[in-house]
Amino acid sequence: MAVSKTVTCSFTLDRETYDAFKSIVVKNHENVKGNLIRYMKDVIQFETSNAATLAAIKEVEEMKKNPSVGKSYSDVDRMMEDLLA
Repeated sequence: MAVSKTVTCSFTLDRETYDAFKSIVVKNHENVKGNLIRYMKDVIQFETSNAATLAAIKEVEEMKKNPSVGKSYSDVDRMMEDLLA
């Protein structure tokens, strides 16, 4: 008997939580299933489930693709001066 390469997930969630999540996801032109799958793949790729960490990693990746978007530093002391100002 062959092992399936897919799995069907099913869980129960209160309606208020689902509706709140769905309204946010839809505003970003996504759907619930696609969003959950993408989140799972991000957790695997970055080995963290912390949403803030995932967002920060993605932000840095975007800044690397387009350096004109953010401020960069070659000197830690200079960076700290700006942060503390």
